[in-house]
Amino acid sequence: MRNRLLTLFALALAVMLALGASSALAADTVNVIYHPTIGGSTAFACAVAQGYFEEEGLRVIPQMYTSGPPEIAAMVAGQADFGFIGSGAAWLAFSGQVDIIALDNLALTEQILTRADSGIESIADLKGKTIAVQEGAAGYTLLLVCLQENGMSVADVKVLNISNDNIPSTYNDKSIDAWAGWKPAMTSLATVLGDNARLLADNTSYPQYAFPSTWVANKEFIAKNPDITQRFINALVKAQIYRAEHPEQACAYASTYAQQPTNELTSQLQDVVFPTAEEFRAFYTSGSFKQMLANLRDTQASKVTGELTIDDICSDQFVLEAFSDQ
Repeated sequence: MRNRLLTLFALALAVMLALGASSALAADTVNVIYHPTIGGSTAFACAVAQGYFEEEGLRVIPQMYTSGPPEIAAMVAGQADFGFIGSGAAWLAFSGQVDIIALDNLALTEQILTRADSGIESIADLKGKTIAVQEGAAGYTLLLVCLQENGMSVADVKVLNISNDNIPSTYNDKSIDAWAGWKPAMTSLATVLGDNARLLADNTSYPQYAFPSTWVANKEFIAKNPDITQRFINALVKAQIYRAEHPEQACAYASTYAQQPTNELTSQLQDVVFPTAEEFRAFYTSGSFKQMLANLRDTQASKVTGELTIDDICSDQFVLEAFSDQ
């Protein structure tokens, strides 16, 4: 009798293991890009830690990029399916290279800094000056807005195109008059400049402009795989709602991905707006998200190619479906 029970137990265990293996094999694999920032890693980390991707039958392969333009180039080349971008790279979506599929957060991380002893006291004083900035990325968008609001354009300044990651190392370069970029690089720059750091502008300087960070997707992938895309967005939405309700825990989950200690990430919570479920729903259903994108496209018009409308590049049907179940 004992041997029979052991045999039945072994058979049952074998069946469960087989079913588990079958389930694992059945998961759809997606390649997802995140950024090592508080905005670019927290929702993704929550979706992994809380098992939301697994619930949706997805196996996620993460890739880390530090800025949008090379990330979107990789997506166009078919090396990734979904990705997070800051507002600075949105012009590539407006030009039709990828589709915008969801809002992630409203960034407050961009800054323009100069030296306190430079004689530059305002944005207006930047005319004719050399500004280090990564072209086409988030700091560049803030620079465009600041110049525009002061009656200037990039033609009125000298732009030194430099990777945002490398900005802090140029603190002692006297040929650079100011820097435009985003945290944590700008925090590092301010630290090495010390008392000689002067903040000229940040996202809060122009509250009429929103700086939406978004999720984008390979256009061919979502056209061929609408079901997988819907499941990815379902998981993402759950993660974003969890993040808004548990921001400090989200930072803890994201620490490894962001390559920053949890306490450093939590100190940056003041630099980002994580919308709640109600706020997300309002953004999507009132048209305000698309209006944010339209305003951003107008700011980035000099870099946008083609004449696609926001409806042409914003595939928001997936988030609308996801929020219909919330």
